[in-house]
Amino acid sequence: MARAGARRTVRADDPRHLRPVVEILIERLVPRGAEPVEWCPEAVVDVVASARRSGRVGVGHVAEIVAALATLRGRCAELVVDETLDPRCRAWLDGDDEWWQQADPADGGAGADDDDPPGLRREVRKRLAAEEKASRASREVAEQAATIESLRRRIDEIEVALGAAEGERDTHLEELRAERVALRNERDRHAATRARLERAAAATEQAESDRAEAEVVRDRVIDERRSLLDDTERLTEMVHQVESLLAGLRSLMPERGADDRRRPVPIPGSCAGLPDRAAEFLLGVGGTVIIDSYNVTIGRLGHLPIAEQRDRLLQGCEQLAARTGADIVVAIDGADIAGAHTRARRHIRVLYSPEGIDADDVIRDEMARIPTARAVIVVTDDRAIRDDARKLGANLIDSSVFAELLWGR
Repeated sequence: MARAGARRTVRADDPRHLRPVVEILIERLVPRGAEPVEWCPEAVVDVVASARRSGRVGVGHVAEIVAALATLRGRCAELVVDETLDPRCRAWLDGDDEWWQQADPADGGAGADDDDPPGLRREVRKRLAAEEKASRASREVAEQAATIESLRRRIDEIEVALGAAEGERDTHLEELRAERVALRNERDRHAATRARLERAAAATEQAESDRAEAEVVRDRVIDERRSLLDDTERLTEMVHQVESLLAGLRSLMPERGADDRRRPVPIPGSCAGLPDRAAEFLLGVGGTVIIDSYNVTIGRLGHLPIAEQRDRLLQGCEQLAARTGADIVVAIDGADIAGAHTRARRHIRVLYSPEGIDADDVIRDEMARIPTARAVIVVTDDRAIRDDARKLGANLIDSSVFAELLWGR
């Protein structure tokens, strides 16, 4: 039986022999408070995090890190070039798969064996541990020195920036003094400008007085113009009333005799089945052409405002009358629209229906007013008007055909 207290034998290739290099690599691969090295395996990062949470690097941690870095020993060697390591750790970094066969300094060198006294072994281990601590202390001192040097450089940079800031301050002070001088000069110019403005204000008051007198004259002229417009509107209203009265008187007149009826203009055979040619023929017979305005425009210009539809229709009819010599009458709903009382046109007549009377009735009255000996052509698609026009012996033109004559296809 082995005696109590005997030292447990550790295999020569046990990863725990690589603890010194593993502890160095932990700090180099996964620095505290910084990102891990780019090529560091995730397994190593996880093991290091576990070891730091527990406060110590256990044997299991060492074994996992050694296994994870087995194929990255060349890169690891670049991180510990200047470190003092025992031959086994250095051989492992150099990629030697039999690193464990290197002499163990803790066993007294190459000639040490298991028969050496235990006290000698402990002394060797103590010496190696002290050397490792000294090496770590040297590294820490070097790191602290580098930090101090970095702080000194930072202080130098701050001093340089402070000097530059002082220079800028002096420049700004000079600019401030120059601005103060400019401000005094500006105040003097302001006083001179104020004096000129006061003189200009006096001249402006005189001009305002003259303008007020001119406004009085203007208001007088405007009042006279309004009075003339009112008189014109009253006269126009009287004309409309007379026209309405005449229409009523016509309705009271006895019906014409059977022999006095108007007869439609015969359409030549060459125009049969050709509505456009028939329409052109009718426009040239010397009769009166009565147009149902909105019935014509709604099919071609329905997307436009009513006022624009009306203006384009009247313009087209003016051109058509000038071209053909036809007597054209345009019937429009509403005597209260803009321009309703301006009847004078060069080539056509415009009839606006009085208040309460539809444009259809205006068309019927106009057909009845025209002597039966004169041909009448009505342009509309309204069925009721077309029926009445036929009864009165008028010819008919479809609204779409007339629109093509005005604006093309």
